[in-house]
Amino acid sequence: MDQLVIILALNGALVLTVSLFAGLFLYLAILQDKDQAAWHLLHAGGAGRGVMLLALAALIEQPALSLELVTIAAWLIIFFVWTSMLAMGIRAVCGDRGLRLEGSFANRVVYLSYALGTVTVFPGFALLIYGLAKALWPT
Repeated sequence: MDQLVIILALNGALVLTVSLFAGLFLYLAILQDKDQAAWHLLHAGGAGRGVMLLALAALIEQPALSLELVTIAAWLIIFFVWTSMLAMGIRAVCGDRGLRLEGSFANRVVYLSYALGTVTVFPGFALLIYGLAKALWPT
């Protein structure tokens, strides 16, 4: 379990670092009076996701689940974080929002990254919530 805590914390720190760099690009966009929304999304969204992983590292030992199920939940959430970071990063660089699976290659990658992350985050959090509820109300 200690290794899983470190993996979550490391991913959280890496995501926060990407978010900090996005903040520098946001600053440049502000100075150059360019579109800032996508850089702001990457900066703020990345910060939130990084903090979420750090918080998850602090409580990952609490769910009443097997090590295998806790590990699956953690990796599903990590996968969500990185796919959404990829999507937000491509959007910031290319301007493609990924609202439909059509258009440029970048637009399709953004769409698929968001879609894959969305598909994985719900089962990951469902497992986590189940394990926490099970720990709170053991049967």
